[in-house]
Amino acid sequence: MNTLVCRIRALGLLLGLCACAAAVSAVAGQVAFTRPIPASFQVKPLPGQSACVFTIYGAPGELEPLKQLVQVMQDQHLGNGFDPGPSPQPSSRPIFDYLATVGWPVMCYPGGDMQIKGGRGAMGHDNETSLAAMDLAGVFTAVQLGEWGYYFHNLAPAESWWRDNFGKDFDTFKHLMKPAGLAGYDRRPTSKQECYDVVKDYFLSKSHDLLNRVISVTGHSHYEAYAGEWGARCIGLEVGENIAFTQSKLAFARGASRQWQKPWSVQVSPWFNGACTSSGPLRKEGNDARGLDAGHSLSFYERMWLHAWFAGAAMVTPENSIATFFEKAEAPWRLTSHGQKAAEVFQFMRTHDRGIPFTPVAIVLDHLAGYNGYMDKPWGILEPTAGDRQLRDLFDHQLFPGSDHIHTNPFPSNPELSYLRPTPYGEMFDVQLTSASPEMLSSYPVILLAGDIEFDEQLVAKLERALKQGSSLLLTPAHQEALGPRFARLKKLRGVEVLQSWTNPATSRPALISDARLQRLAREALPVEVSGDPIQYEINRTAKGWVIELVNNAGVTKKPDQPAITDASATAQVVLRPRIRYASAREWRSNRSYTKLDPLKLEVGPGQSAFVEFICP
Repeated sequence: MNTLVCRIRALGLLLGLCACAAAVSAVAGQVAFTRPIPASFQVKPLPGQSACVFTIYGAPGELEPLKQLVQVMQDQHLGNGFDPGPSPQPSSRPIFDYLATVGWPVMCYPGGDMQIKGGRGAMGHDNETSLAAMDLAGVFTAVQLGEWGYYFHNLAPAESWWRDNFGKDFDTFKHLMKPAGLAGYDRRPTSKQECYDVVKDYFLSKSHDLLNRVISVTGHSHYEAYAGEWGARCIGLEVGENIAFTQSKLAFARGASRQWQKPWSVQVSPWFNGACTSSGPLRKEGNDARGLDAGHSLSFYERMWLHAWFAGAAMVTPENSIATFFEKAEAPWRLTSHGQKAAEVFQFMRTHDRGIPFTPVAIVLDHLAGYNGYMDKPWGILEPTAGDRQLRDLFDHQLFPGSDHIHTNPFPSNPELSYLRPTPYGEMFDVQLTSASPEMLSSYPVILLAGDIEFDEQLVAKLERALKQGSSLLLTPAHQEALGPRFARLKKLRGVEVLQSWTNPATSRPALISDARLQRLAREALPVEVSGDPIQYEINRTAKGWVIELVNNAGVTKKPDQPAITDASATAQVVLRPRIRYASAREWRSNRSYTKLDPLKLEVGPGQSAFVEFICP
């Protein structure tokens, strides 16, 4: 029996969850998924919560209107948290005292200077005392450090942004600006270690300013693993807006959540190239478009909310929802079509067990990699090596092709199409760093080393342990060369594979791993084979069996300042071939049951998500 199959045996659920059996196509017979998934793989909710939190973005600043809104949210099943809620300041204490009795988590915004080291955003003891009742009641709070990677690299030297931010105080604070052309650094760094040290110092300084209660929210960067390492209470992402690389960012965040045992969250922004979704008819306000038909499509919001939940997020935040879910943000709090859809989605989340994201492959980057897709340079400034380029190509041209609209214009007639992409191999990947614990790395059936790796003795020992516990190790000839004589130690153990060289015709560059080898990984490691029209899919393990999410991102055309157009003919024809023994199958949203057939054929409408659950006997 091959090593991958042995490792797959080690996956199951804790606490005696059902033991399904899976047939691996590369191996004759059935392979049982009977052993527990490590506790570190369980979805991490926000402290004090047992399920995913769905928030309203914004809250009234006075107590009585806030109480009205909470009652509406409870009556309409519209959510169970605020992101953001009130700012933590002494005058807000009565509001937080009330919210402590409700038990809903609250994220706080400190103000416009939140990202500036040495600016006006530092918070003091008086601010923190306003949260005393929340702390006493065990209700989670955090203070947002938003878009800090984008600030560090792009806004730190931008005088126009500083003038807008500081106004009449610009001359007092302009000495804090960074030199132009240095991506936020005071001088040009010479190594990844130096970049890491500078960015870490910046983050820790801001965390101290924000009472060490930081929820990190990164948009135009892939620094989620570092936020977890450096102490963020929650590892947050902003998606939507004009932000690319949605799915690779989720893989980074979920891996960081598991590595550092921190919850992670997704904030879905309605901004879209000068347009923003809000209540009311489509209209122009200055140069920007506003209204329910401005910004992103309602179909995208629904797909993104559901996918973030299914992917394991502890909190999903529909940005600007206080101005989108209601006709007016005041009594009688009448819901718009977006508010009605949000209530439907939240009720769906609350009534279904999403299970645990099944990600058998760890893509392992060096601890100091500083991957930054937005700037296409490690740590935003270093020239990429061949190994760095392989990382970009893996995410942008193989796993999530068409997801980069920053450096290309992949879909000019439908710019929203790049935000969520079909997944040729499913979303079966977490991103880990070489700083991950031996237990964490050993938890993955497959370890795929990626990019330039510094092989110290500690890492080699981790890889040896993972191999001894049944993991497979995939590495490139460049990694073999970097290992030197230590490669012989690994090669003595079963499961080591040096990947064959392959040039990707889509890039004309040498790839980390071939498409054929990725296809084989999916066949060997996933309990359901997916074929048919291009589709985005992810598989989770539940207490009853398995659930597969199918997302058809085709068929909805959306431009920022125009209503969405749906092509009814863009229905995806999907075929599922389970490799598991199951007693019954049911699609959650339609409640349609399927007879025990192999294969299962189903249709997913344009811009729609489906969830097929396989109940194990």
